[in-house]
Amino acid sequence: MIEYALKLDFPTMNNEAEYEALIAELGLAKAVRAKNLKVCGDSRLVIAQINRKFEAKDDTMAKYLRVVKGILTQFDEWYAEHVPREENTTTDVLSQFTPSEIENYPRSIYFQVLKTPTIHVINLIAPVGLTSCWIDPIKTHLKTGWLPDDAQEAHKQSVRTLRYSLIEGLLYKRFFDIPYLKCLRPLEAKEALKQTHDEIC
Repeated sequence: MIEYALKLDFPTMNNEAEYEALIAELGLAKAVRAKNLKVCGDSRLVIAQINRKFEAKDDTMAKYLRVVKGILTQFDEWYAEHVPREENTTTDVLSQFTPSEIENYPRSIYFQVLKTPTIHVINLIAPVGLTSCWIDPIKTHLKTGWLPDDAQEAHKQSVRTLRYSLIEGLLYKRFFDIPYLKCLRPLEAKEALKQTHDEIC
């Protein structure tokens, strides 16, 4: 069992926090190459939205829902169920921990601090260039399963692609203990650097 604690270092509503936790959990599931997934959450609203029983009318919730749905498409099978907080004692205990308490915990816990909402990170940079680059073969493989004809190159492509995910058509590199990183084309990277130096980001 992997135990994981997430601290949100920004103002957030309860259901938004539930979505942040869910996105982090899905990232862990992808990192260990899970194919079939059971999602348990104590937010009745979030679980209902994922199961398409409720519509996400709020703009922020709709953005979170789109991100989650994009990640869920990368699993072979999944289902989500509501688990009341009183029945989810392990998660409730982890949510109360401070970093110093985690250091003294008898088992290993992965601890992460998010400074920015995930939906802000994902939507931060607009596309500015469509020239062909290293991103295209990976995206094509993730979308269609395409591989080069050469067996050795096909193997390299398959192994390399395991480290990436497609979310709403955008490519992200996956990490086990930090948020996904958006992959940028050359012109996008230049624009990102410009925005950073101009203090737009």
